[in-house]
Amino acid sequence: MSKQGLKAAIQYGEKLPVFKGLKEALSFFFNYKHELLKQFELISQESALFKANYKIESLKGLEKWYFELYEKNEFVKLGIDRNEFEKAMAIYFGEVVVHNNKDANWEVEEYPFVPGKYTFGVSKGLGSMSLGNGFIDHFKEPGNKRRNALFRRYNHYFNE
Repeated sequence: MSKQGLKAAIQYGEKLPVFKGLKEALSFFFNYKHELLKQFELISQESALFKANYKIESLKGLEKWYFELYEKNEFVKLGIDRNEFEKAMAIYFGEVVVHNNKDANWEVEEYPFVPGKYTFGVSKGLGSMSLGNGFIDHFKEPGNKRRNALFRRYNHYFNE
């Protein structure tokens, strides 16, 4: 890893939550996931574009809904800000991965570059994706003119 890459990894790690150990991190992240999904399922009842049914195709509707909310600046109408929505969107994405892949799992790991900091994400086989920080500023996703980056990401990394 280059010096610049190491610096970026450490800066990223500094933003991660700190825990006394893996047990505490596991408890926090799985409660976090449960609460976000519960909230997300509740607010998704307001959408005609998206239903939280954990099917792969639902990722298309989720992204359409996200961009509609973003363009109309209507996240607040759901009682959530854009940042929290993007975090919930990432956790929903992870749950879609786990629901649709028998060998995919949620995982909590200590971040290798900053002791005491932990990441939360999904893994399948040799691949893993950190999701704990959400899909920050998803509207800026490069190369997403068709607004289907979530569906394409799923198919690229997790399609069986």
